Amino acid sequence: MNKWLSNVVLAFALSIGLGAGSAIAADAPSGTFKFADLVKLVTLDPHKHTGGGIPYLTPVYESLFQRTPDDQIKPRLATGFDATGLKVNITLRNDVRFSDGEPFNADAVVANLTRAMELGVQRPLSALESVVATGEYSVEITLSRPSPSIIVSLAGIAGMMVSPKALDDPALDRNPVGTGPYLYNADQSREGEVRVYTINGSYWDPDAQGLERIEIWEMPDNTARLNALSTGQIDMGAWLSSPQALQVSKSDGLTLIRRPGGFTYTIIILDKDGGVIPAFADKRVRQAMSYAIDRQAFADVIQFGLATPAVQPVGAGHWAYNADLAGKYEYNPDKARKLLADAGYADGFSFTMPSIAVFLSRTEALAGFFADIGITMNIETIEPGTLARRSRTTDFPATNLVWVINTDLSNLPSLYLEPGAAFNPFKVAPSAKLNELAAKGAANFDLEMRAPAYREMFEVIADEAFLIYITSGQQLVGASDKIANNPTVVFSPGVFSPIWHGLRLNR
Repeated sequence: MNKWLSNVVLAFALSIGLGAGSAIAADAPSGTFKFADLVKLVTLDPHKHTGGGIPYLTPVYESLFQRTPDDQIKPRLATGFDATGLKVNITLRNDVRFSDGEPFNADAVVANLTRAMELGVQRPLSALESVVATGEYSVEITLSRPSPSIIVSLAGIAGMMVSPKALDDPALDRNPVGTGPYLYNADQSREGEVRVYTINGSYWDPDAQGLERIEIWEMPDNTARLNALSTGQIDMGAWLSSPQALQVSKSDGLTLIRRPGGFTYTIIILDKDGGVIPAFADKRVRQAMSYAIDRQAFADVIQFGLATPAVQPVGAGHWAYNADLAGKYEYNPDKARKLLADAGYADGFSFTMPSIAVFLSRTEALAGFFADIGITMNIETIEPGTLARRSRTTDFPATNLVWVINTDLSNLPSLYLEPGAAFNPFKVAPSAKLNELAAKGAANFDLEMRAPAYREMFEVIADEAFLIYITSGQQLVGASDKIANNPTVVFSPGVFSPIWHGLRLNR
């Protein structure tokens, strides 16, 4: 049995053997946990969710599966699965209801996954061809192509379940109805400031409800978030590498929790065929941009030593890391200028890059690197929480986003490569070689068999240079010492906020 499936089976065995809440003492819920996110809420509709803001969803919604803190997969609303070829059969819990009283069953799963497929926002579901109920508590998914990440995807936003009765509610973006341990309290929430969640009295696992109340504060300003944490206004906050995050690590009474599986900061050339910016059609120009970036200085100065240089989406230790790429695109502005001249752009060119407030120091640094070789990068600051959505449009010829390092690499095509990929709005077809490697990488579950295809894919992507990786950093969470030392405060990989199921403040 391969390593990935072994981990899944082990997690299922532990979950079944221990029970979902048996390891948690059944104390009465108490206290308020206050968490600050670094982006504002855009939507509470998981099927339309893009980019950051996952903490706003997790108190209300549960997924079919769940990623454990040690990055295994265990059941949540599902009880098991079996994958054979292009068929995935999933069995479901039979004791769950949505907070509006609607039953959770196969029909609910079919309604959710069908809607998500039709909307097309959740690109991890792009391999789904159909989903049908095979019993009251069982469904069968048919895939259009191999998708070794399908169960992992159903452990995230793509697998979150909304009450079927609420799916057609035009106010779903502010009126979420899920199966989770907490309810969104619109009356106590303040738009643009704080989102309040209170006990779901009909929750299927009441022993796991340790809190009376959760507050998710909308704080995109780093200084405001630091002040709120320092004064006790919040218990915990999300951070990107910044001077304020560094200050958290040096402050008495505060802890900067550094978690693996963070983010790789990336420039994405969206207009790869040069329809808007002709220079972008020449890979020498894109390579020049990569050589123009001093990644070590960027990591040390802009990210305050909280990141490391990167030229591929994953770091050393990852199963697909390509050691042969180490040292590629070392800072060389002279080589960058020569490449520009060879491509016919000795006098440079200009383009516009979107930025959000938390990325502004990054984009300003990039503009400085590019200016040094004659490229003018104009920065357009957009509303927090909209960068991912705007990056799905042709509003800009290039953008800057993060790759979540623990995302399964089979999602690369549906996010960046395919003509219908989320972040390929100009619908440029990938090279034949990338198509071939993508198919090889997704052909089975075995990581050792998949790794060579992705290592070669990273080499091709580096050469084509339409994804310019800059730095990789850990996932950073600032907290009071008391919260950081609380054993019930644990995280799923790739999510800033803690797992609410089982969290208690009296530990």
